[in-house]
Amino acid sequence: MTNRVVQLDILRAIAILSVFLAHTVLSYGAPSVIAPLQFGGTGVDLFFVLSGWLIGSQLFSELNKFGNIEIRRFWVRRWMRTLPAYYAVLIFTIIQLSLTKDSFEFPFHYFFFTQNYDLPLTFFHVSWSLCVEEQFYLVIAPAIVLLAKVNRHTRTAILLLILLLPSVFRYLGWYDSNEQTHVRWDCCIMGIILAHLKHSYQSFWQFLIKHAWKFALLSLVIYFYFYLARWNREIYLAEPSKLILAFVFGAWVIWANSFKEDWHFKGEAIVMYISTRSYAIYLLHPDALAVCKRLIKDAPFVVYLAVAFAISCLVAECLYRLIELPGMKARSKFSFSQSRKKTDFNMQQESKVASS
Repeated sequence: MTNRVVQLDILRAIAILSVFLAHTVLSYGAPSVIAPLQFGGTGVDLFFVLSGWLIGSQLFSELNKFGNIEIRRFWVRRWMRTLPAYYAVLIFTIIQLSLTKDSFEFPFHYFFFTQNYDLPLTFFHVSWSLCVEEQFYLVIAPAIVLLAKVNRHTRTAILLLILLLPSVFRYLGWYDSNEQTHVRWDCCIMGIILAHLKHSYQSFWQFLIKHAWKFALLSLVIYFYFYLARWNREIYLAEPSKLILAFVFGAWVIWANSFKEDWHFKGEAIVMYISTRSYAIYLLHPDALAVCKRLIKDAPFVVYLAVAFAISCLVAECLYRLIELPGMKARSKFSFSQSRKKTDFNMQQESKVASS
């Protein structure tokens, strides 16, 4: 955990807590006084920006360090990080439904992450966002390999064009649902663009870092405006587009990278816990809410929220320790999934020279 950026962990914690709050309000029946809190569902888009930043940083770092990208190694490492927990929850859910439902059709498409193009989802509804991420992983590594063949300015122009494409698709109506990947990659690409700026435009990146707090403050005002406007329809304009959210959350990621020294604070351990378990909580919190809806649906909302979160954390801890963490640790045990080392790359280059 020593290489973790605590500010990014804060953003991950905010993302999962926002999504959890939004889904809890919906599960509770969304009474008008708290219904606007469902805007917290935009925490998924914050996750997308963070994911884009993470994989973009990894890919551009690898490109700068080694001169190339091992796409298969990247895919395997991402799959070993994301798939074990997903399949564990999916298989458990399928077994449960097959035992409790009279007619249950085996969902093959869920195993290949294509269910976000076969809507509406009849179960495991949060999996649509995992489809977006997994499909994005498949595309972005080869795309960056191709973009590495052009100069940085052309690369920037192409990435900006890709950023705008979902807005064009939405404007033209070329989609059936907002959960489909081609109209939902705005935030993923924003993370990639930020990583590209850091590695290719260091002076401009330092400018962004220098003024990060200003961008963060402005983005917070914009974000909370949309939040508050849901309570006061007189100032309500419209739901923010995913492109606007990409810039808002992108500003938060810049802020998270603007600290030159380690930053410690009270409650850091709690933030780290929620951040590291955020994926497991995301996968399992709908089941916790289903239990609460069945057993304590008439409880005060605060009690409903607290119990649901406690159950989510309990089952998420089991998933994290039994499935997710072993999967991550296993990456270092196999040559095809280990992090690339400079020494290995140098040996490969020397071998090529010797054989030529």
